Amino acid sequence: MDYDYTPGMDTSCPKPLCCRSDSGVAPSPDRAAGKWGDFNCDTTTHTLKSLFAEITDNIKPDAVFWGGDSIPHNLDSLTFETNVHIMKNVTADVAAGLSTLKIIPTIGNHDTYP
Repeated sequence: MDYDYTPGMDTSCPKPLCCRSDSGVAPSPDRAAGKWGDFNCDTTTHTLKSLFAEITDNIKPDAVFWGGDSIPHNLDSLTFETNVHIMKNVTADVAAGLSTLKIIPTIGNHDTYP
């Protein structure tokens, strides 16, 4: 996955979304992004893969609705090319992680920006 989530980065940076390589290293352990992420972060790769395992191994639904907003929220550094690259990676990860299930995708507002 290619979301730029970086453990150890600052969760309280002055940007709209933190925990990224450009957020800066956390000044203290209580402000550091952890393995599972933080409320001020996009979802981590580790969390997403764990979610896929929970869905396929335990929940076992007939279908999954993929609600969109797969593009990260660092709008200041996104381009059309980066969005295409990220959507290809996310789509491959969702397809692989939920390969036994029917997936019904939708497009989120960040998925079409810029």
